[in-house]
Amino acid sequence: KLGSTVFAPVKMDFVGNIKKIHQKLVSNPDGFPTLQSIVLSEVQMNLAQVRNSATEALLWLRRGLKFLKEFLSEVNAGEQDIQAALNNAYGKTLRQYHGWVVRGVFALALRAAPSYQNFTAALVSQEGDELRSDFTSSMHNDLGVYLPAMEKQLVILDELYEEYGLESDEVV
Repeated sequence: KLGSTVFAPVKMDFVGNIKKIHQKLVSNPDGFPTLQSIVLSEVQMNLAQVRNSATEALLWLRRGLKFLKEFLSEVNAGEQDIQAALNNAYGKTLRQYHGWVVRGVFALALRAAPSYQNFTAALVSQEGDELRSDFTSSMHNDLGVYLPAMEKQLVILDELYEEYGLESDEVV
């Protein structure tokens, strides 16, 4: 609903990283009750920085969630130019980890960003709800609850990656 072109690469990354983490979880559900336990296990086994590890997948999922949080924060702050909100969020979060090819893909996808009206229409469960007089205030109220909760979870993951020196500046 949100414009398949612009959100497709982000969605593919999210889905792929969640699948990798889920595969690790189901390999030993009792041994991995938390994301932290998965990371700690991979750190202890010297697998944390191996390509396609659950720890690497969580690293990229975390970055993607930061991008999403920044984008939604831009919208919540009143930015109605979705292309600008996405570009600002990208610059603050993912851009530093992307080489020129990936940056080019993002720039191309950005051109397909939906209008603010189409974006808000994609958020509703009942068609036309975005036209209600209280929709914008309800959306901002919801984001006011969601964004701090999301930030709290991201801080926990940031601290975990910092504690074990797992942050990477590698450019893809």
